[in-house]
Amino acid sequence: MQVQSDRRQPSLPEAQMGRILASARRVIGELAGKVEELDRELAAIHTDAIPAHLDRLGGHGVEVFRGAADVARLLEDSAAAVTGQVLSLCPGTPPPAAFLVADRRRDEEVLGRGVSIRTIHSESMLRVPRGRAHMTALTKAGAQIRTSATLPYRLIVLDAALAFVPPPNSGDDPEPAMVVVRNPDLVSLFVQTFEYCWQDASPVEVDRPPRQRPGPTTRQYQVLRLMQLGYKDEAIAREIGVSSRTMRRIVRELFEQLDATGRFSAGIAAQARGWLIPPRSRNGYP
Repeated sequence: MQVQSDRRQPSLPEAQMGRILASARRVIGELAGKVEELDRELAAIHTDAIPAHLDRLGGHGVEVFRGAADVARLLEDSAAAVTGQVLSLCPGTPPPAAFLVADRRRDEEVLGRGVSIRTIHSESMLRVPRGRAHMTALTKAGAQIRTSATLPYRLIVLDAALAFVPPPNSGDDPEPAMVVVRNPDLVSLFVQTFEYCWQDASPVEVDRPPRQRPGPTTRQYQVLRLMQLGYKDEAIAREIGVSSRTMRRIVRELFEQLDATGRFSAGIAAQARGWLIPPRSRNGYP
């Protein structure tokens, strides 16, 4: 009786390579088929779903997202979707450090994909260490950043096709909100606004430290001293003879210059810098 051996029959290396290549070609063919299927689905979305979505929005191409979670998800989705260019205007005081960290992470990921970023910040970003560090890091990562004394509103434009702006009177609403604009005419207007601001803005010199003031103004010193004595903002405004609006501006500028988030941290920073010394004594007067 003949005994069958379990030992595999020898095979030529060329034959083994041929079988491996054939298997690889089969897998690649299957992947190519799936890619073609996804392309057809995306084309259908672009052809049918987006126009239908715009119709549901009343034909204006405008949609509002409200709430911190929805706005954060919107920004994450936009970072993943952009392919060519991001334009943004960032007015106002520097946001909290946690917001800047999240913003920088998104921008660095976008820059890593070869997308260009141009951003204009308020000049107040230069006066705050966390703001300057944020702009320095993004500039080194490849973003183009400028600053301006005045900016009209917060704005993000993606690929000249999609714009994000805050809703009207959003400053009075504590809940974060964002308006998504798809209307081509409106998006084009936002792009023109950005380009106008860009021409007027100043490039950021990341290697040169900002010029430091020798100390607070006389009015800022008065405000700091009255804060130290426990006066509330309304009482300070009456004491120094300014309106509530002016008082809020003075306090905001003080917090920016001291990189403070509240009265307590502002007091510590002012003490450390010698800002609680009367201006005449600080300048060498008796």
